[in-house]
Amino acid sequence: MSNRLPRDRWFRTACVAVGASAVLCANTLAAQKPHVFPAAKPEDVGMSSDKLNAAIGAVKKWVDDERIIGAVMLVIRDGKTVLYEALGWSDRERMIPMRTDNIVSMRSMTKPIVGTAAMMLREEGKLRLEDRVAHYLPSFDNPKSRDITVFQLLTHTSGIKGDIYVATGGTQYKTLREAVDAVGARGPEFPPGTDYFYSDPGTSTVGALIAERSGMLAEDYIRTRILEPLGMKDSFLVDDPASPLRTRVAAAYQRRPSRGPWVRYWDNTMPPIVPFFRASGGLYSTVMDYARFMAVMLGRGQLDGVRLLSPESVSLATQPHADYVYPAARRAEMDRFYGLNWDVRTDKYRPVEAPFSSGIFSHAGSDGTNAWADPNRNLIIVWITQSRGNDTRLEFIRLVYSALLK
Repeated sequence: MSNRLPRDRWFRTACVAVGASAVLCANTLAAQKPHVFPAAKPEDVGMSSDKLNAAIGAVKKWVDDERIIGAVMLVIRDGKTVLYEALGWSDRERMIPMRTDNIVSMRSMTKPIVGTAAMMLREEGKLRLEDRVAHYLPSFDNPKSRDITVFQLLTHTSGIKGDIYVATGGTQYKTLREAVDAVGARGPEFPPGTDYFYSDPGTSTVGALIAERSGMLAEDYIRTRILEPLGMKDSFLVDDPASPLRTRVAAAYQRRPSRGPWVRYWDNTMPPIVPFFRASGGLYSTVMDYARFMAVMLGRGQLDGVRLLSPESVSLATQPHADYVYPAARRAEMDRFYGLNWDVRTDKYRPVEAPFSSGIFSHAGSDGTNAWADPNRNLIIVWITQSRGNDTRLEFIRLVYSALLK
């Protein structure tokens, strides 16, 4: 492996020794398509080449040590790409290397995009944060669910718990609306607005609201109003076995037990895990596509002349909101809260843990993904693995921060 990042291009070959018998080289394809983030020498944007190469070396060791199966990493500062690498396996059993253009299940990194769609409908006057869900979805018009608001769904303070699908094993429902109607009938497990509980079915309900208020399927609204305008051509929301993009979707792994060997639980020759867009997850994307979404939020709602949201809506979405349910003593210990389908770091109650700062907004996914935007440093980090439940994402982000020179 080179001991420095290339100065004239960011496409390179990364080789990983796997066990005693195989060496894996992930060849990134140059000039596959133009994109908005040109390559730059890290020092030109205030970062250290040596430290970023050390981060690559750490990821290589994580693959060697089987902490992860494979990874794609992307670091953008001041709109310039300074790290764009793939290491390890896309499918270990078939010996297919991970590439930078691999598509993976983003899992809960779908939630910020669903939240953005809801905020777009708010700007169109079709949805208000204070609206009761029961006003639009009859299944919520019962004594248990009637008081739940859109704001509570987006801040995960609605009291809704449970699941509409098994993460690695499918669902009993045939459509998103059928699943959400069951959620409404079941009702919350604590009074809405009294506590925080991270809720997949709560965000699925937001998806059903998007469909109801837009007059089209939630996935169609998101595709035509967000993905296509941003040029996210390698992203999709419903897993279609006939799609040509599916051959680039990386296999997914988990550990059974949690410290045992990695087991492949899905690959792109298998049927979809969930046959409909579930809204709490369901996005399949690449690091570069997702970076475009992060860049539009970092750009206060606009990228390449495309405006999704007003600056005011972006500011509202990326502020802490779930803090209202915590006791004062607990709030005083916390530096991150949920916003409107964003995880937000804030110094509202205590200093933010170093090296981070107030204003950072991010979101993770349970298959080992993370997207991170730091407005103070004009920094975007997108980290992808397909190794469910691994603990490397924040570790990688810290390595990137160690490369900051200013």
